Amino acid sequence: MRTKIYPLFNLGFLFIIVLSISSGCVTGKKRFEQGDYDAATMQAIKRLRNNPDSKKARQYLPLAYEHALEYHLNAIEVAKASSDQFKWDAVVTHYTQLNGLYNEIVKCPSCLNIFTNPRLFQTEFDDARLLASKAHFDAGLLEFRKYTKPSARAAYRSFMTAKDYTPKYAGIDLYLDSALTLGTVHVLIEEIPVHSRRLSLTNEFFQNSILEHVNALNYTFVRFYREADLGDVALIPDDVIVMQFDDFVVGQTFVRERVETIEKDSVEIGVEKTSDGEQAVYGTVKAELTTYTKTLTSSGLLDFQIVDAQSGSTIRQRKLPGTFVWSTEWATYNGQEEALSNEQLGITKLRERFPPSPQDMFIEFTQPIYNQVIRSIDQYYRAYN
Repeated sequence: MRTKIYPLFNLGFLFIIVLSISSGCVTGKKRFEQGDYDAATMQAIKRLRNNPDSKKARQYLPLAYEHALEYHLNAIEVAKASSDQFKWDAVVTHYTQLNGLYNEIVKCPSCLNIFTNPRLFQTEFDDARLLASKAHFDAGLLEFRKYTKPSARAAYRSFMTAKDYTPKYAGIDLYLDSALTLGTVHVLIEEIPVHSRRLSLTNEFFQNSILEHVNALNYTFVRFYREADLGDVALIPDDVIVMQFDDFVVGQTFVRERVETIEKDSVEIGVEKTSDGEQAVYGTVKAELTTYTKTLTSSGLLDFQIVDAQSGSTIRQRKLPGTFVWSTEWATYNGQEEALSNEQLGITKLRERFPPSPQDMFIEFTQPIYNQVIRSIDQYYRAYN
């Protein structure tokens, strides 16, 4: 039997590598031992960029990269052997990671001095992307042929994934448009009736604000319309949002009058002449302060419903309240001004303010209702996004 003799150079080199793993950068060593070979490779590359003469990184990089290469290539073979419909997603991911390591190595001159054979898998990557596109396209086509809105939305997402892998996949844009059209929910927002026997009010600002906001949400599969819009697009809505005020009041007035008697001692009320000259005279001062507070309250309760346009059944219903209170304050007094504080005196110089117009108060009390309407719409339709 012949004894195999290992050259001292190889043994020394092996020892150095083992030593570098055990005494090298703690972060790289830990990641390597945890099996995160990509991170370990990147740690070595980073070290060499900062210090091209780093012995530890120069010795450590080939070992870390070879482990990463072996790990990803084995994972690719396992994925290819799988019966999973979307196995090519995993293959694309692994080739992406391998090519990422390649790109980092070739951008590091000191890394290329260590070894000249980093591997680029561009052809394999392109082939895998095409196969991943086909898998998602086929899945989308299967869903699309069910011709229901939910299946059309599922098909759209599959077609989008196929396009992300291969932007020029044959006919993909046509299928995307068709799936989007079939999967979109069309929602009519009905005009909100406002009835008042004594006031001329319009809900135009409230209504337009709702439409402006919901259209700005840019849901993928939801379109909102006014009644006037339906004639232009000639379509039948899927859902109808119906809103009407159960009750509302604008400018309910209440005036509160508060009378208080104010008395202060040791207040300078004049001067008197004495043999020593003029001296201040102190005494008690009194005043009666009457404070007026006028409030106008506007409030209402909106009935909010989402209705299935085909069956007429209510899908969701909420009662949404809103209140706005406007107030003005002024005061008068009888008696001595010195009895009043600066604040009290300031109020006596105020006059009753004119209240906002009924239309402005209507807009104000519908503002909190508007916020609740938007939230209710978003909570229901965000699932279609």
